[in-house]
Amino acid sequence: MGKSNTQKVSPILSSLYAAVAFLLEVGLLFAAALAAIAYVPWPTIPAILVVVVPLLALWAVFFSPKAVVKLRLRTRLTLIHLIYLVGSYVLWLSIDRSFTEQSQIWAIAMLVLTGVSAILILATGGYVVPHDRTKPQPSPRPQPQPVGARTAQSAQSPAPARGRRAAR
Repeated sequence: MGKSNTQKVSPILSSLYAAVAFLLEVGLLFAAALAAIAYVPWPTIPAILVVVVPLLALWAVFFSPKAVVKLRLRTRLTLIHLIYLVGSYVLWLSIDRSFTEQSQIWAIAMLVLTGVSAILILATGGYVVPHDRTKPQPSPRPQPQPVGARTAQSAQSPAPARGRRAAR
């Protein structure tokens, strides 16, 4: 499974993880929509919107690869997989309440995909997940100068010109 020089894992494993993650995310939305239909006593469309839109906002803020709130990789993956497991259980319950027994295969498939995702992550040490692994560089602190030295310097040389004066 040829690795390029810049990758830690094979492109095949990366694309397999991406496909599994996509299916799980769609399955999570599907589970939320079915739970809304089964348990929220409103008309279908408002019930789905009330459940799915906050879930999408939560996912965008915390769990997407371009999330606003940056979580540690282990924390993010643990929470994501717990959400997948809860989604699988919710899908099982909502199908059990509203549909036939043969439809339980979708909840089982989501549970199996969650296991495949966890195995891929554990087998590659987490490198299959797109995540910024660069450590933030601390900004250098300016050295404090004594108060007397600063005022003596400003008295000898005027402040550099800013704005239009600097252009002249």
